[in-house]
Amino acid sequence: MKMKSLSEQIRERLEQISSKIMRNLELQGKHNILQGYRNKSPVSDFIDCVIEYAHKLQASDIHLEPQEKYLQIRLRIDGKLVLIYKASNKISNFLISYLKLISNLDIAEKRLPQDGKFIFSAQNIDIRISTIPIIFGEKVVLRLLGNKKDLLSLNQMGFSAINLKYFKEMINASSGLIVITGPVNSGKSTLLYASLNYLNQEDTNIITIEDPIELNLEGINQMQVNQKAGMDYAVALRASLRQDPDIVMIGEIRDEVVAKQAITTALTGHLVLTTLHTKNALGVPARLIDLGVSPVMLSIALLGMTSQRLVRKICPKCKVSYKPNTNSLESLLLGKDFYSGMDLYKGEGCEYCHHTGFLGQIAIQEILRPTEKMRQMISKDDVDVNFKREVMLTNFKSLLDDGKMKILQGITTAPEVWKTLNGVYQIEEIPRSFAKSN
Repeated sequence: MKMKSLSEQIRERLEQISSKIMRNLELQGKHNILQGYRNKSPVSDFIDCVIEYAHKLQASDIHLEPQEKYLQIRLRIDGKLVLIYKASNKISNFLISYLKLISNLDIAEKRLPQDGKFIFSAQNIDIRISTIPIIFGEKVVLRLLGNKKDLLSLNQMGFSAINLKYFKEMINASSGLIVITGPVNSGKSTLLYASLNYLNQEDTNIITIEDPIELNLEGINQMQVNQKAGMDYAVALRASLRQDPDIVMIGEIRDEVVAKQAITTALTGHLVLTTLHTKNALGVPARLIDLGVSPVMLSIALLGMTSQRLVRKICPKCKVSYKPNTNSLESLLLGKDFYSGMDLYKGEGCEYCHHTGFLGQIAIQEILRPTEKMRQMISKDDVDVNFKREVMLTNFKSLLDDGKMKILQGITTAPEVWKTLNGVYQIEEIPRSFAKSN
């Protein structure tokens, strides 16, 4: 007899719990079904089952989305949304109300967005909840923030040997500004936490300013931004400097005031780690100058910039080798002549990886440490074409170069790297970028 897959077992379990909720609804009525919600009930069992399944699959988010005829439940696994179950829309409101109750949100408010947090005690996972009103009810997203045992070290961040060396040299500095860039869900917070964990020593005072605090770090002083109470990033940063810090982590630079304060903090003997939204590391100086930072002060304060993206890793269970043809995307990215006849790898798809061919994610990174000539260019606000040309004359390895290396190592695939980086670089830049490193 064939054993049921994990996904089949979960769907069957959710179906059983859904039936119990429907029976309770018939017996108790809709006004009583959530009474005693903190005790075990079919509604809490349903949510527990979904969260446990998401945690087991290392999902980052759970989406509960009311549709016209059902409640759609999807998990974000390795950056992609996967549908796991369609529940009856008759139980949709009870599931969402239960989540709002355990998160201390207003259960009666359905017209406005709400945000909250709760702890899933079974796995000791901090979970952030966000609700928004949509046409068929309220959409809920649960972000699984993890716990201390999920904290990665710098050695687990996917750095190449040379990039790890460069990054450790940067964060071991006594003062200066280090900027991490990348879009949402590119692992910026994970890298920040790994960096703080590496720097955390008894003789070092580390203060963070976050919105939200995603992971509690023992021995580090973490501040939560609270806009309603009047404590934004700027207020928190000013206050932190009166606390004798050695290292300050600013969750994100969003405006001119915080940008200028971050530069001043870096210039007054503190190491500052922060994030910024730019396409790649080369765009950091231009973005900070656009925010109103003095080019001269920036040229002195800036220690380095790193940009990263997450790509899916080939599933180890169904990994196979193949030879790309001369007109393939692989040949375009890697160079037809140099890599002719070389074996590459891909996943065929199996139950283990939900037939995607991928399992887990790894970061591809680029690190830019400004040379003296680059600093001179930054001080003169010459941070566009000439700056990029100067960078390319150094041994700088781009996101594309790091992605190429991980393709050749059999960690990921050329289509995955191309899809992830399409838009970060213009297509005509790709052959030149790879040709330079060849």
